[in-house]
Amino acid sequence: MQLAKMTQPEDISVLLIEDSQSDAIAITKAMIYGESLYNFKITHKESLAEGLSVLDSLSADVILLDLNLPDAKELKAIDEVHRLFPDLPLVVVSGYSDMDIVHQALHKGAQEFLIKGECSGAAIRQSIYQAIVRKKIEQSYKRGDKL
Repeated sequence: MQLAKMTQPEDISVLLIEDSQSDAIAITKAMIYGESLYNFKITHKESLAEGLSVLDSLSADVILLDLNLPDAKELKAIDEVHRLFPDLPLVVVSGYSDMDIVHQALHKGAQEFLIKGECSGAAIRQSIYQAIVRKKIEQSYKRGDKL
């Protein structure tokens, strides 16, 4: 996907890993309603194991990850995603608002951290876009490409 100078809506494949059905619905609705240059294709899974198991067959552009899952609490989920899929952009959408958790999540590889109930659909869409761009820049930097 080319992220510069888009004139047609682009598809962005999102894996949403969220155990709360009501939060998943709210996040999905927030993402798809409103103006955007992107068409979001959202796959929702309720546990980290389910989410990671579909990544081999799903061509996801980004992961939206809750930090309070039945099989992974707090930062363990980030560690596991980053260990298995280090090149995949990661946006945390969590109820945690403790700044120490936010800093640790970003330090461990999340490109963005959004607090549930405090972010709009526009903020979620923008964070997804920024996470994808940041990951592409990071990968270019690691390869030694000139930016």
